[in-house]
Amino acid sequence: MTDARRLDTLPSDVLILIFDYCHAFDLVRLSEVCTRFYDIIRGETLWIKKSKQPIATNQTSRKFRERCNPLLCLRTKWHVSHNWQYGRYEKRVLSSQKIKLMPWIQLTSDILWWSGGNQLCGFKRTWHSHEAQQNNRILVNDNIRSDICKFIVRNECIITGHRDGSIQFWTKSRCDESIDFYCSIDRAHTSDVNAVDETCDAIMSGSGDGTVKIWGPVGQRFLNIPVATLNIADRVWSLSADPTGKKVAVGSAGNSDSPPLHIFDLECYSESHILNHNWQRGAGILDMVWDSPQILLTCGYDTYIRKWDLRTGTCVYSWADPTDATIYCISSDYYYTMLTGTQFNCKTVLWDQRQRNYVQLYFMNLSRMSSPVYCLDFDSAHLYGATDQHLVELTFSGYSYKETNYKEILRYERIRTN
Repeated sequence: MTDARRLDTLPSDVLILIFDYCHAFDLVRLSEVCTRFYDIIRGETLWIKKSKQPIATNQTSRKFRERCNPLLCLRTKWHVSHNWQYGRYEKRVLSSQKIKLMPWIQLTSDILWWSGGNQLCGFKRTWHSHEAQQNNRILVNDNIRSDICKFIVRNECIITGHRDGSIQFWTKSRCDESIDFYCSIDRAHTSDVNAVDETCDAIMSGSGDGTVKIWGPVGQRFLNIPVATLNIADRVWSLSADPTGKKVAVGSAGNSDSPPLHIFDLECYSESHILNHNWQRGAGILDMVWDSPQILLTCGYDTYIRKWDLRTGTCVYSWADPTDATIYCISSDYYYTMLTGTQFNCKTVLWDQRQRNYVQLYFMNLSRMSSPVYCLDFDSAHLYGATDQHLVELTFSGYSYKETNYKEILRYERIRTN
């Protein structure tokens, strides 16, 4: 009688090839069969290829990894990604105020920075209890004379653009956690500064006065004199320097005869790319992010995310908001994942660039359904959203979260309407 062949007697390299065809959750079940399967599946070899596929947790981009806290091991990525897709998370309100504001946030690996009105503060990402939240705030309240419209955090410097047209510079102390006022450009623009960004060689600011100004780097002797002024002839809502620091994209309100999206060369200060598109009047661009030096994602009043390829000068793909709402902000992992904050119902939408439809919906605050999500940011395990009165954190890394699958609500509404 011939001995029956058993799966657990096969060589390890053959088992790895077989297991490579299994879904991640099937591998978890297989690891419980025997000690040998457990040791093979627990190793990193099986998960290297799979770790680059999941949404929100692939951590492929170095720039995205720099804001991730913590970095996920290869096996954990599948579990956390599954939580993102099926709405399994823990919600926590980090900050609230009675006054309605138009906030802005930026995420780093150790601090979540938030501005609203004339306040700027940071929330340390190391707290372990709700009672300790107040002790984990870094407050910046000196010399802020006007409301902050936008800010950026770069290395040891914070640059803030203000409603009175000024730009202020702050430095983070290396010896302690204080934020010190460094200098300001009091009349940088004649209207509110709605956009700021920085490269190694220049600082860029865009304003409601219809201009973008290029300034020398922080520390330069004649910082208050712009190197160049670009006339957009329309209210500037957003701008972003590309990853190489050689180009800057500018988004405007779309109320003039010129298109609402411009790409300028930062070496000669002229328009370097003409993007071909049938623009509708008023299709202003409120936010943008570079996925690569050639790929730009934009969003705004026309309710679409648009993916631009500078090599062809065209919009190569677009995604419509599922509720036909203005898209106020967009964040990316610079790979497949996109998250957008929208005009209505404190709604945030998760997108996968490999799919036509959205993946999931999250409502940042069900008690404030009238507020937009003005700004958001995320890492592999957390989503942060800022509404008019609340700063909210969603955590996806746990194992016993209740499923809140709001994606099914819209699907049911479409079936009922039809």
